[in-house]
Amino acid sequence: MLWLIIIILILVIGVLSAYILLYKREIKTIVKRLQFIRENDTNKKINLQIKVKEINELAIQLNHLINYYRTEKIEISKAEHKFKEEITNISHDLRTPLTSISGYVQMLESNNVSAEKRAEFYSTIKRRIESLINIMDEFFEFTRLESGEYPLDLEKTNVNNALSDVISQFYYDFLSKGEEPSIQIPPEPIYIYADKDALMRIFQNLIKNYLNHGAGNISILVKEEENNVCISFKNYAPNIDNAEAERLFQRFYTTDKSRTKGTTGLGLAIVKNLVNIMNGEIKTYVEDSFLIINIILITK
Repeated sequence: MLWLIIIILILVIGVLSAYILLYKREIKTIVKRLQFIRENDTNKKINLQIKVKEINELAIQLNHLINYYRTEKIEISKAEHKFKEEITNISHDLRTPLTSISGYVQMLESNNVSAEKRAEFYSTIKRRIESLINIMDEFFEFTRLESGEYPLDLEKTNVNNALSDVISQFYYDFLSKGEEPSIQIPPEPIYIYADKDALMRIFQNLIKNYLNHGAGNISILVKEEENNVCISFKNYAPNIDNAEAERLFQRFYTTDKSRTKGTTGLGLAIVKNLVNIMNGEIKTYVEDSFLIINIILITK
């Protein structure tokens, strides 16, 4: 009987020892694979030759962590690339007017410049300074919006009046572009609770965007629906497709790849932020070579 007990104990110890060795071997395999994954840019995962329930569960959870780490690494790399690209764009936008100003100042220092030319140079420098101020204002405004430091003064606002006032501000701009926009604003007032300055800023930026990049045939339509009002801006845009239309409201994005038009690519990004903080919605798409931007705001 004693021998039987001893034999059973030996078998149990043997089985336990085998399990311990198996666990140790699998853990060593996991450690080596983790070290390899850490030191190499690879898509490999932890695979076990022997499926031990507890060790296998550990491997599954580690693979989840590895996938998360890889995803985060990709996102960080994309963010770093985008940040570098944005810094480059900002530098270009600031350098362009500054370089121009510097050039005209050097010419003014010459004694061979006539009074007429001096007046022309001073006028050009003034315009470049105004352009630089506008760029800095857009950067500052966008930063305030992104950081949530843009207070709103919500009040009962007549959308039709606000839009009409903004359109009248750009009368001479449309005239110089040889454009007569098609405007359809209902005679009855449409009221929403909004920050009037922010609302007018939305309209200003959309019209400025058209004047800088539009190819003609602009129309502006205001339509009241059940619980909201839709302000639609439509213009001919043969070189824009739906994929690009979706990117228009990204910060620093501009269809002017050479960035020679003096725009920052922040105008429509500011529009998006202002619409969002007023609980509105933007729908953008291309139809029959026309870019359509719908601003939808709640009326009730």
